[in-house]
Amino acid sequence: MGSWIGHIAPGVFFILFAFWWHINNCARYIRSLVYNRDENTRQEKYEFQGSTTYPCHCIPIKFIRRLPIESIVKILVTSIHFSIELHDGYRSQPKPHIITLYANHMAMLFGFFLSSWVEILVHYKVPLPKRINQVMGVLAFTMEGFMFLFHLHGRGIVEVHAHQLLIVSIVCSTISAIGECFDPNNFWFIVLRSFFALTQGTWFIQAAYVLFPQTTNPSFIWDDTHDSVSLLTMSYVYHLAGNVLVLIVVYLLVYLFISRTSKLNHNQMQDDEPLNGYKLIVNGNDEENGL
Repeated sequence: MGSWIGHIAPGVFFILFAFWWHINNCARYIRSLVYNRDENTRQEKYEFQGSTTYPCHCIPIKFIRRLPIESIVKILVTSIHFSIELHDGYRSQPKPHIITLYANHMAMLFGFFLSSWVEILVHYKVPLPKRINQVMGVLAFTMEGFMFLFHLHGRGIVEVHAHQLLIVSIVCSTISAIGECFDPNNFWFIVLRSFFALTQGTWFIQAAYVLFPQTTNPSFIWDDTHDSVSLLTMSYVYHLAGNVLVLIVVYLLVYLFISRTSKLNHNQMQDDEPLNGYKLIVNGNDEENGL
């Protein structure tokens, strides 16, 4: 993570998952609105239900579609991250050890690795405490933020400020995850989780070019000055505004798609697989899995 690609890669990771969560969350919410307008088409299975992870309905093979694909992907991504950090940070002299910097980078995403395994256990109906998926989300973001907070000693003011702004997004992600623990079916808490995950992603990419400029052009070199700090803060604000706009556009696109397809065939609900066929995504199963 202590390189240009080390910041780009997690940035892309957060951006992709933010869009994935937001699209699925909006689709469920809009579908609940569309089908609840008409008493003849209203069915309980289309009541809005929040989720920490979503099935891949786009996969044509039914067996694969019912697997916890999202959780598996997160495990693969974090495992690759661990492997790279371990490879780059391992030293055999004077005795076998991992450089502390690389060990810290490994710990930053370990919470997501752990929470993904818990999601798989819930998917296969292992009896776990209620809403453990949401609690593990809080743990994952807390671990990430905690490691970043104490990762800034001896750095330049621009590097410190870039990471501090990232910590703001992580803290907000944690708060939204805490909200989901108390109200997992709240549309806005999931939107906030998606929004701040997206902001983490875009800011990771911004930080990559700030800390590791890919050019010698002085216009793109960030000096350790207060002007640079002010410019970074302004850039972060524009990231927030731009990401809000992007999520609004995504919502409108999902709305247009679902409203158009629902007008074509209201009876498609009869042919759809029930949502509770994918055990992980229905929060009602938290009650079943509770100890």
